[in-house]
Amino acid sequence: MHRKTQWYLFCLLSVITMILLITGCNSADTAWKVYEGSAVDKSFPVPKEASKAEAALKSSKMEYVRYAVPGLREDSKLPTAYEEEIKAWGWTENKAEQTGSTRVFMKNNQIIQLSLQKNAFILYIPKTNDVAVQGLNNQANNP
Repeated sequence: MHRKTQWYLFCLLSVITMILLITGCNSADTAWKVYEGSAVDKSFPVPKEASKAEAALKSSKMEYVRYAVPGLREDSKLPTAYEEEIKAWGWTENKAEQTGSTRVFMKNNQIIQLSLQKNAFILYIPKTNDVAVQGLNNQANNP
């Protein structure tokens, strides 16, 4: 009976060790190395490991999607690798429009706002009327 108890104890400790190892591997920070197009604009990168927490929603004023990314905080900075990837995809940051934890990026008259939150970020695309877009086009054509 003593050997049987030792065997059960050994199996129990092995299972607990495996659970801890698996949990530890899965809770690692996002690698920020592999990207795909976002749900609201395929030309804006998001980490492939980020999981879409809310479907892309559309309203008369904006489209947005929320991505879950463990470890992000509202007061944190975007990882440098992600900032570089956004630039590599052709987006430029408009620092003058930045407010708090919301960053603004532009590409070909398209605007995307990225807002950091606890363990997530949200991408917003504000809808503009034709007059505003026409104004942006005129500014681009008449420097």
